[in-house]
Amino acid sequence: MLVQAFTASLMDGQSAVDSEPTTSICRSYGSHPGVRTPTTEHGGYCAVVDHAPLPPASEDDELSVHRGAAVDIGDGWAFFDSLAPAACFVRAGLLSNLSPSWDLFEAAEVRSWCTEHCCDELALVLGRQVYEPAEIDEFFAQFATSLAA
Repeated sequence: MLVQAFTASLMDGQSAVDSEPTTSICRSYGSHPGVRTPTTEHGGYCAVVDHAPLPPASEDDELSVHRGAAVDIGDGWAFFDSLAPAACFVRAGLLSNLSPSWDLFEAAEVRSWCTEHCCDELALVLGRQVYEPAEIDEFFAQFATSLAA
C-alpha cells in the first residue's frame, strides 16, 4: 500500500516515497529513534515521537497529517489545531490540581488505516517545545482576542 511506504518518508520530512514499505503507522512510528511512548494507549496514540522538523500537513484517502499543538497532561496528550488554544489550555491547567506536567509542543497528528490491526491509527509527532512563559502568554492573548472578535 502506498500509504505505508509514504509514512516513513514523512517522518524524515521527505516528500518521496521510500522504496522499503513499512506495514503501518504503529510500526513506522513505534520503532522511530525519537519514540517516547511506543504503547497503544497514550491518549489514543500508537506512538508519541520527538521529531523535528514536523511532517508537512497533507490529506488524502489513505493518510492525513494535521499540524497544530499538543499538550502533555501526564497520563495522555491533548491535540489542538493551533498553539493559541493549546496555550490557553496550558495556562488553565497550571492553575489546577490535575497534573504536574503541562508541556506545550508544536505538533502533528498522523492518521492512517492499519491493515495489520484493522483500525485507524494515530501517531503524535512532537516538534519544538514552547516553554517560555512570555511566549505562552502571547499565544493566550491571541486566543482571548479571537474569542472577543
